[in-house]
Amino acid sequence: HIADLRKGMLGANGIVAAGAPITCGAALSAKLLGTQQVAVAFAGDGAMNEGVMSESFNLAKIWMLPIIFVIEDNGFGEATANAHVSAGSFTRRAESYDIPAVEVDGTDVFSVYAAAGEAVERARAGGGPTMLHVHVPRYYGHYSGDPDTYRTPEEKAAMRRERDCLSNFRKRVKEVSLVETAELDAVDAAVEAEIDRAVSAARAAPFPSLAALTTDVYVKYL
Repeated sequence: HIADLRKGMLGANGIVAAGAPITCGAALSAKLLGTQQVAVAFAGDGAMNEGVMSESFNLAKIWMLPIIFVIEDNGFGEATANAHVSAGSFTRRAESYDIPAVEVDGTDVFSVYAAAGEAVERARAGGGPTMLHVHVPRYYGHYSGDPDTYRTPEEKAAMRRERDCLSNFRKRVKEVSLVETAELDAVDAAVEAEIDRAVSAARAAPFPSLAALTTDVYVKYL
């Protein structure tokens, strides 16, 4: 789980929902130091059923922490649909702690930007936490070996066709004449070329020596 404290990136956590209280600590630090920083805790729909999420909501509200809880809801906790494991509404759970909660379409860049901007402004103004319930698609299984048989091929095809954030962004900016199609094509081409270069470099690279086994395993900031 990659982390870089210099970038304000505290890293992912191998324990489901365990990032939320850690992020509360980061938010408390920002509040006490008066840095105007805003901490953002990312979690999934499965994490919402862990007790530590409720504890984090309570702590964030009691201390009016500058924190945003982003819940990326793709409808499944590993291979189990939310309907089988999650009671009620996620937004109402946050609201029960008097935390503003917003439903957001995660495939709409503009909606996400607007909702996140409001949450950041609220946090910096001393208004405390916000929860963004972001609805996102999951195109593949939970992990590389997941057979992903709990969804039909038709469902996945429709998801790709209708809920691709990049395709939707391209369509939206074209409709309102924000970006020329040629500019978007150039970006796509540049990204594809960069990916091709990275893949080629990886395939051409020699296997590491045994002596390099522990290199960069632990980070040192000092």
